[in-house]
Amino acid sequence: MSEESPQTSIQARIAALNLGHVGRAPTRTATVIEEDPSERPRFDQRSNSINVAPTLGLHSISKDGIGNEPGGSKRNGVLPPPTIARTGQAVSKPARPAPPPRLPPRTPSSQPSPSLPPRRPSGNLARRDSTESISSTISNISSISGLSTGTARTSTSRTPSMSGDRMVPPPFSPSSLPLIPPKRPTRGTDKQRMPLKGAKSTPSVTTVEVLPPRPTPSLPPRTPARESTGPARRLPPEQPPTVPAKSPLSYGMNKPESESTDEADIKASNLPVGSVAAGAPPVPMGTRPDLSKLQASKPKPQAATPTSCMLCRDFSGPDTHAAKFPRESVPSLDWLATQLVAPFSSMTDRARAIFTWLHHNISYDVDAFFNHTVQPSTPASTLSTGLAVCEGYAGLFTAIATIAGLESVVVGGHGKGYGFSALPPGAPTPPEQSNHAWNAVKIDHGEWKLIDSCWGAGNVNGAGQPYKKEFKPRHFTMSNNEFGLCHFSTNRSQCFRTDGRRVTWEEYFTGNGGLEKVRIFNITESEGLSDTKFLPQHLKIPVAPSKHSGPTVRFQFERVCEHWDPIKHGAGKPYIFILAIHGVDGREKDYVPFETNGFCWWVDVPPQKLGAPGQTITIFTVDTIGGGSGRGLSLEEYRLSKGRKAMSFNGLAAWELV
Repeated sequence: MSEESPQTSIQARIAALNLGHVGRAPTRTATVIEEDPSERPRFDQRSNSINVAPTLGLHSISKDGIGNEPGGSKRNGVLPPPTIARTGQAVSKPARPAPPPRLPPRTPSSQPSPSLPPRRPSGNLARRDSTESISSTISNISSISGLSTGTARTSTSRTPSMSGDRMVPPPFSPSSLPLIPPKRPTRGTDKQRMPLKGAKSTPSVTTVEVLPPRPTPSLPPRTPARESTGPARRLPPEQPPTVPAKSPLSYGMNKPESESTDEADIKASNLPVGSVAAGAPPVPMGTRPDLSKLQASKPKPQAATPTSCMLCRDFSGPDTHAAKFPRESVPSLDWLATQLVAPFSSMTDRARAIFTWLHHNISYDVDAFFNHTVQPSTPASTLSTGLAVCEGYAGLFTAIATIAGLESVVVGGHGKGYGFSALPPGAPTPPEQSNHAWNAVKIDHGEWKLIDSCWGAGNVNGAGQPYKKEFKPRHFTMSNNEFGLCHFSTNRSQCFRTDGRRVTWEEYFTGNGGLEKVRIFNITESEGLSDTKFLPQHLKIPVAPSKHSGPTVRFQFERVCEHWDPIKHGAGKPYIFILAIHGVDGREKDYVPFETNGFCWWVDVPPQKLGAPGQTITIFTVDTIGGGSGRGLSLEEYRLSKGRKAMSFNGLAAWELV
């Protein structure tokens, strides 16, 4: 043993350094014991350590410990070396601690166990958090040794929850529970009912004596029906209800004749017995109001003219009302729009009032137009200056119409206005261009109507010439199809034709196949004549008979509408229309009157009697005859006065002979 002691001591020290993680302390001495290698003791598995705060009452931490070993028996501050067991070497097992002595047997007791104290009544019981479970089950505390070894050691602590000292509630005892009140008996017979307790009423409540209900007297017994041996008894017929007497205020007063009271009604009134009907006062028929006179005194609503007949509609009301608001007295645009449309419920009349107001108060800016100094305008600037070009007219119309509750837009495109000339034969069509602006407004029955308030206000006569105001309502009343003959919209969806067709630029610009139209004068509008219904349609008329399909040339024109009345819508009775021709070779001038049926005028002339090439064929009206007006002159009166009375004429249309 003495020879192996130094070697064993060195091996023990090496094993202590290599096996520092073993959780039990090695023994100082080793004894060789032969045993089976399979029965060698296994090392306990070391659990992971967790660093926690130290707990009071635990083992103290030694600064001289190595690894995670707790402080134990040391010799001179050094642990004894562990014992290493090798194969074939017997190792002494540590002695097991002696078990604790058994408790003495419990002597049986004859005394009963004491009763538990009464349980406190449960109120708002709130469970308290356990302070024992706050700390961790196992806490490991690591600290750095102050020695030069630099090793850490851990202290293990146990909470009461681990050691089995857990607090449990006292045992449950049913005897400590409070008594349950007895169950109320179910309502049944009077014997099972709970007795009522008397209660005293408050002094402020008065006691009302309740009387028992009076007994209902019993009806006498019904006598048995007797068997009838004779004929059945008939009841008297029911009398009609009496008609109450009518008040004298119900007589007449715009009531139908059937509701008035006559003598028969008075006799049938409910009179008392013994009274005499003849003694009633008579109805004063002389003072009874006349219903027909009352109805005649009431204003009769005028039926609105359909929007399809705009040409013959009476616009005297809107035109007269629009002239009452001069531009200089208008305080604002809103005020003007309200005043212009206030008397009219029709959208068409409202639009017409705005159209007419622009004619009276806005003038075309001829100086800016011919000097090429036109500036962009606004509705406010146009209202302030009273001057505008086509764009200013259209913008101001839409501004007023929108405030007045109308739907209106400004339409831009090309217009065959001042300076336009037809293309010569064979000339190419110019590219599409825009030089004009007008309006589209929604009138009655949701119909979109194209109007031109600029052209309807007056005429431009040329550079250096003043602007001439002349009201031309045809630019408000003409149909959209006719409007498209002299207006081409850049936006194809704003043509608003009745047939829905969109005219091309070439078709619009060239017109009738590139041929120039007949020359029409301004008198056609005041006379209610259509500019598009003149025949021949072209300006040039050949003289040679071979150029015509028939033996004669038909000259014809007609009114704008079959409902148009010259007295109601125009200036008075119609004129006599005559055609001025030059005869054969242009040597015999003559005036041929037109035949008419009141709506259409026509005359047929042989082509050789029209005149010579270069001469002009003109339609005139007989303006005056014998110093008097020519209106209402009949065809027979003209023929009798021809060559005998002085006459003056006014031009209507003209053609050129070729």
